[in-house]
Amino acid sequence: MISRTFLKSSFIYTIVGSLPYAAGFLLLPWLTRFLTPEQFGINALYISLMYLIQIIASFGLDMAVGTIYFDHKDSREQMRSFLGTLFIGLLIIGVFTFFFFALGGFRLFTLMFRSGDYLDLVPFGMITIVSAVFNSVFKTYSTLLIYQQRPERFFWLNISNFGLTIAATLSILYLYPYTLYGPIVGRLVPAIVSAIAAAIALAAEYGLAWDSSYVKKIFRVSYPILIYGVLTWVINYIDRFIIMGILGDPTIVGIYDIAIKLVLFLDLIMAGLINTVNPKVFSIWKAGNLKGSTPEVNRYYSGLTAFFMLVIPAFVLLAPIVIPVIITNKVYFSSFQYLAILAAGYITRVWFFMFMAPVLYFKKTGSLPKVLLFSSAFEILAGILLMKQFGIIGMVWTFFLVKPVQAFFLYLESRKFFDFNVNRVKIYYLPLLFMAIVIGSEWMATETTRIYFHAAQLLASMTLVWLAYRREILPLVRKLLDR
Repeated sequence: MISRTFLKSSFIYTIVGSLPYAAGFLLLPWLTRFLTPEQFGINALYISLMYLIQIIASFGLDMAVGTIYFDHKDSREQMRSFLGTLFIGLLIIGVFTFFFFALGGFRLFTLMFRSGDYLDLVPFGMITIVSAVFNSVFKTYSTLLIYQQRPERFFWLNISNFGLTIAATLSILYLYPYTLYGPIVGRLVPAIVSAIAAAIALAAEYGLAWDSSYVKKIFRVSYPILIYGVLTWVINYIDRFIIMGILGDPTIVGIYDIAIKLVLFLDLIMAGLINTVNPKVFSIWKAGNLKGSTPEVNRYYSGLTAFFMLVIPAFVLLAPIVIPVIITNKVYFSSFQYLAILAAGYITRVWFFMFMAPVLYFKKTGSLPKVLLFSSAFEILAGILLMKQFGIIGMVWTFFLVKPVQAFFLYLESRKFFDFNVNRVKIYYLPLLFMAIVIGSEWMATETTRIYFHAAQLLASMTLVWLAYRREILPLVRKLLDR
């Protein structure tokens, strides 16, 4: 039986933990109003670069703190030494990261992606670097709170960070419209405040003691996570820099970034549902000492497939109707033409999470860097080739293709120790047919007919779900009517 406390904690860690990232989406009405389209695209590049620097400054310690925590949680003295060493190490790495990017790393990055005409080290580059370093401290302490099972403190720390981001950004945007000070300084203020609050809380509870005997153990756990983090960044953010490097137009980067922010809504929903499903799946595997699929487990993933086959086309149909109420600058409306292809790829994320579950359960995470390395190489090569051939739509197709490719590489690894015996029609063939319908209809759609094709996509998807799941749907309907 899942307790109310568990559900409450899961809600806090999933929803509240995503608020710092959701702030960028919620600020869109003001960012698109008080920044020019070019400035909006440049801001997207600074944000993407900040996440990369944050990953490097964290050096995997933001995840390692949770992995190693359970080894020392029963001894306060060991915990004091472990956490002190980890956070002092985090500060040392942060200082080195700052000087590396300030003294040449930032310039090297902008040269690689031909963005030096738009990204400046002073002042916005320096502010971005400092924000990333402080965010690494905040993120690491937030992860520690999750493993300590302290949802209340986690809630207040993250909600405060979110509130400060919104307040600082809006205040500076109104004071200095049509400059980048609003969004960039707006990220600096909460980063500094949250990091200081985390450091004070940690020092008050454990102190900061250095013990060099912990360094090797922490490094052994953290450096694979660092590699994983950098490769994840490549998959999620390098597309903006590829667009910038090839097309040299930050306005196009901004239009693409709007489309990605919109479909990110689907990813957040899926991540929340997976966080609910995985504990149930793991419990079934543990109870039966299983190393293969079962009908009970398969129902969770086929249910997710059916759900997203309805949610994705509904989102694609409704977004161009709802978003103009929020974003009034018509320049960004051209992003709507990319939504169907971008969103359709998310149906294969069910495959990815299905193949990821045994990797996590059996602690075979050493295979993840290999999966991400192949996926990253595919994205870079496909992105460059398709962009040069077809322009921005080439990157849209790359975003679409990398989703099933990533799931396929993960399947090749997870099948080595897990037997996948699933209902192929519901989990594989139905999503493939759905994607084929989307691709075919988008190929025929024009600017004036696109909304009708999107409605047809939703109708077709509803029909497919009904035909495949009617035996499950009818009993559910009868139960609801009986009530």
